[in-house]
Amino acid sequence: MKIQHDKVPLEEFQPGTHYTVALRGTDLYRAEVVKFHGGCWATVRVVEAINPETSKHYPADATFDIKVAEYDITPA
Repeated sequence: MKIQHDKVPLEEFQPGTHYTVALRGTDLYRAEVVKFHGGCWATVRVVEAINPETSKHYPADATFDIKVAEYDITPA
């Protein structure tokens, strides 16, 4: 288990803003941040899957929590 982990500052991941979320260099989906208080976890709502392969795992309007530091997140 990783005892220390990355914490993302509040100003880097703003609720209401849309982002492209990628994992290990693969774009997964565009999402709106629903809730984030700084730290590790955020609640996101999928706006759209980026390709057909990811759409079955991330349907539009799905809402879930992600560990922010595990993903590459860029403004959409």
